[in-house]
Amino acid sequence: MDLMTEIENARALRRADELEKSQEQLLSLLESYPDNPLVLFEVGGSYDVMGDEEMAIPFYRRAIESGLEGKDLQECLICLGSTLRVVGNYEEAIDMLEQAVEEFPERNSGRAFLALAYLSNGEANLAVSTLLGLLLETTNDEDILSYADALDYYKDNLEDDLDE
Repeated sequence: MDLMTEIENARALRRADELEKSQEQLLSLLESYPDNPLVLFEVGGSYDVMGDEEMAIPFYRRAIESGLEGKDLQECLICLGSTLRVVGNYEEAIDMLEQAVEEFPERNSGRAFLALAYLSNGEANLAVSTLLGLLLETTNDEDILSYADALDYYKDNLEDDLDE
């Protein structure tokens, strides 16, 4: 089997909740491809979904350093940022997630995770502002859109609104 087929098989096992089998397959791939950015990313993800966030972090970092690109890079930045938030490293989580948003502005998932990192870091207004901006840019809900001007104002003026 080629590398991508093996990675897809490991992903399918993960989706089927066969986490240990998926991880075994990925760790075996890591032995054969120790510097492959996609393998490193998938191994990090495997540790992450198994609840071993501390083990996932170095694999995510190595995947980025090894030249992960495109959609995989965006996902890895989000996974790393989210995992850093979970382990309490909020500032670095924000840095990673801001990088994901900056490098991939057309993809919205980074902003949702960034809002969570802001909230965890005690920046509730920035979290709400980020989510309001995301909502206003992505919703098709006519009821919400009928209040777009007001929500846009509040997005940028949460501090003023709370002082009243």
